[in-house]
Amino acid sequence: MTATMMDYIQKEKETNLNIFNKRKELLAKFLDDVKQLNFNRIVVLATGSSSNAIESARYFVSNLLDMEVSIKMPFVVSNYDSFIDERALYFAVSQGGHSFSTIEAVKKIQKKSGRKVYTFTSDLESPIAKVSDLPIDIGCGKESVGFVTMGMSATVLIFILTGLELGLQIGKITEEKYNEICKKILDTIYYTDEVIKLSNNWYEKNKAELVNGFKFSAIGYGSGFGVAKEAETKITETVRRPMVGYELEEYMHGPYLAVDQDSYMIFIDNHGQLKDRQDSLRQYMSAYTSHIFTIQMMGTEHSDDKTLNLNFETSEHLAALLLVIPIQILSYRLSGDIGIDLSIKIFSDFDAKLKSKI
Repeated sequence: MTATMMDYIQKEKETNLNIFNKRKELLAKFLDDVKQLNFNRIVVLATGSSSNAIESARYFVSNLLDMEVSIKMPFVVSNYDSFIDERALYFAVSQGGHSFSTIEAVKKIQKKSGRKVYTFTSDLESPIAKVSDLPIDIGCGKESVGFVTMGMSATVLIFILTGLELGLQIGKITEEKYNEICKKILDTIYYTDEVIKLSNNWYEKNKAELVNGFKFSAIGYGSGFGVAKEAETKITETVRRPMVGYELEEYMHGPYLAVDQDSYMIFIDNHGQLKDRQDSLRQYMSAYTSHIFTIQMMGTEHSDDKTLNLNFETSEHLAALLLVIPIQILSYRLSGDIGIDLSIKIFSDFDAKLKSKI
């Protein structure tokens, strides 16, 4: 029987627990290799869901290591951005390992600077693993469906764990703090199945309204911005209706002017320091559209059927591990309910003609 997106969503708890338990093994070569390096920032080459995953995890890593974590588009690096920071630690991410632009950027940086690009991939036999000087196994295995879910969540986790292990190794955190964070991560992973159940219930309550949406936007802040961008990627891919993911403040500087009664808005609330500002925006926009949905970690101020309350408390930087699951379920279930068969590939010659994948 052919696997579906939902099959992989339901494997996320098991997969992420396995990655967490094997983190020392998965990261051993990398951690040994960087012991003697002196770096003061991190640069990650990624696009699509890989970029969204790093966006979801980068504030955790940045805060823990007390250094900048930036994301660069691989094609921009290959064609326009020739500067290579000798004090930066370079990563690349390609879950499947076939992204042409990311492979070319890895080759360029390694050739020009002589520095290693540490490359996250779920396939150590893939093209990107073969050009990377040190590939790192994400630990999730391959997904046989075209729209990754389990792998996206696994990439969020492996980057969080990379920051955690680096922080311990270079003395940014104590062993006690390390163990405290490990417990929070484990508790968050163990809650995965409850989030799946809550998300399916939320979708059922709102299905009749959601199937009529043709103009979607998702808005988030901090780690929630990565989730909003994954909503843009995943819902556009599967539902095939316009969806744009915005950072909270970015949205308030122009895009709000396009809102009308046909606008469907999804607020991603990781219960962080910008919660009140996002609540103010949501309240304001409710006067202009009735199609406002909220996915929040916890809270009682919004308790209508359109609000999915995960009812779980964790660091706002770890929240993306759970907040992305409702987006994945929405993508899968909404596409089916509007009659899209995700097993049938469209634009089947796209990768070959546009050379986006090797």
